[in-house]
Amino acid sequence: MKVCGATLYVALVGLLILQTVVLSKRVMFMPLPVTSAVSLHVQIARSVSDLGHETWLVLPANVLRKNVVDLSGLSVIEYNTKLNIEDDVVRAHSLKAFLGRRAPEHSEVVRKAMDINTEILSNSTLYRTLKTVQADLFVFDDDCESKMFVIFPYRMSVPFACMDFGFEPFHRRVPFSPASTSHPLAAFGRRMSFLQKLQNTFLFLSDWLGNPFYYNDAVARFAPEMPYIPLDQLIARAEIWLVRTDPVLGLPVPTLPNVKLIGGIGATPAKPLTPKYQVFVDAAEDGVVVATFGSMVLDLPDDITHKLFSAFLRLPMRVVFKSNVSSPDPTRILTAPWIPQNDLLAHHNVKVFLTHCGLNGLYQALDHTVPVVGLPLFYDQFHNAKVIEEKGFGKTLDIRDATESQLVEALMEAAADPMYKNSISRASALFREQFGEPIKTSAYWLDHVMQYGGQYMRTAGQEMALYEFLLLDVLAVLGSVFAVAVLVCCVSFRMLCSPSKRRVLLKRTLRSVVRKCSAAVFQRHLQNKL
Repeated sequence: MKVCGATLYVALVGLLILQTVVLSKRVMFMPLPVTSAVSLHVQIARSVSDLGHETWLVLPANVLRKNVVDLSGLSVIEYNTKLNIEDDVVRAHSLKAFLGRRAPEHSEVVRKAMDINTEILSNSTLYRTLKTVQADLFVFDDDCESKMFVIFPYRMSVPFACMDFGFEPFHRRVPFSPASTSHPLAAFGRRMSFLQKLQNTFLFLSDWLGNPFYYNDAVARFAPEMPYIPLDQLIARAEIWLVRTDPVLGLPVPTLPNVKLIGGIGATPAKPLTPKYQVFVDAAEDGVVVATFGSMVLDLPDDITHKLFSAFLRLPMRVVFKSNVSSPDPTRILTAPWIPQNDLLAHHNVKVFLTHCGLNGLYQALDHTVPVVGLPLFYDQFHNAKVIEEKGFGKTLDIRDATESQLVEALMEAAADPMYKNSISRASALFREQFGEPIKTSAYWLDHVMQYGGQYMRTAGQEMALYEFLLLDVLAVLGSVFAVAVLVCCVSFRMLCSPSKRRVLLKRTLRSVVRKCSAAVFQRHLQNKL
């Protein structure tokens, strides 16, 4: 009897293991090749792994060399490129142009970004390695500089999911109005003036007419063996979109069933601080300012760095500053090329977050209810800063124009005025109630579409060509009808105003037509009576 029981137990355990193996899937993540995006994909990959799936990450060597992202226990496929977005695009052009008060060398930025994409998509060794994994789902960033990564799952005939940071109506086929929805790269708030609406419309039109950072004929260029499909129609086939925004920290936007809002995935439970940071912040009786400009900006121009240090030294609070520059007073300002940002913001002594307004940091500040002073530098950061100030979560300054005194005043006001703390605390509570844990939500939806697919959430618009979705064919027909009607009216008016013989002839013709129509109507009326 005991032998039978043991046999049954082993059989049940074997069945459970077999079921787990059968249900387990392989998920491949390929983020935008920058540190912040890699960090988010790693967090979601770990959460997907917790659901029993096998996860792979396709990561650039330049990010791996930094060794700032914990990849323990994860399978990684590494690739190399001659250029990289952080050094050769953002720092070399976008940041320098803003700080130098000049327009960026747009053609050079586009050329370098396209060179990086072309090198990645033309890497046959990388493609063969990805194909060997036999993934069940491919997840990539639907950013303008990584949209063409969709070529990989298309060539492998693998379903895919997209991650993005903002509102992108054309590829997702979301009905919207530029009068009420601001472009993610525009520094507009909830209500726009007429001129802002005009500018906003042109920004969206530029997206529709063609973004220079990707080829709409990318399939023909990089996957000629596959049936041709324009890139915008290919991306619209995504099983699901995971979008890092929400109406609490950001602005409300129209959405669709297969677009899930996961703002806040960068905000995770805090870990204990290392002794170096723990001792520093514990001893700050007047509070702490955490200052960082993101993973891509460690070196600011000397005049701005000097201005920041001078302002910090005038504060009663201590400062933890993410920078390569040595501190002028280590007892009051702690500098390091990498800091545990999320863990520091969770500390009760932290009073203000001085930031470039990147989404990851803002969501961490929201999670830990820390008021913000924003110094935006590029991309969506100006939009984020505008919304933060509009919602009362903090203040915004221009890092180029702000004086030392203005920086001190803004930091002191954000720390002392209870309005900012109360506003962000209410928003934090609302976010937790509405959105829970975005990391787990992301993993849930990826698991869901692997089990059931995302077809049932797709609208008819996502199956259409962009010109059909925008009703350009219908507008063309209506425009043609209107043009013909105007033409007929013009010809008739000209004939009526022409010499008498032609006018008489036209009148007779019109009378004849009216008589015939009247006779036909009268005859039909008599027939109905009979």
